[in-house]
Amino acid sequence: MTVVAGSAFVLVAGVSTSAQAASGTFFYNRADTGFRVPITDPPDDTCVPLDGGAGIADNVTDTQAVLFRDAECMVPQDSLASGESGAYGGATVPHAVIFTG
Repeated sequence: MTVVAGSAFVLVAGVSTSAQAASGTFFYNRADTGFRVPITDPPDDTCVPLDGGAGIADNVTDTQAVLFRDAECMVPQDSLASGESGAYGGATVPHAVIFTG
């Protein structure tokens, strides 16, 4: 019984420590309201929707941010290296982001 419990702990601990996240904050100004939204320590390799679209995006993380025109991360639009910003308008505002570590 101890071996099974120990194995279960190792499996759970291994899964929880393998997740990576960008360090820092990604900011965007909603294209629909102008409200500034922070995304702090976002997960790597996960599609994160940008509610309202991003009129302005500031990548203040230690990871590259890949912006997408759609909320499902199917149509790439732009990428911002750590410390870079971008401004978008009209029908081409990004609606999602993936952080690639």
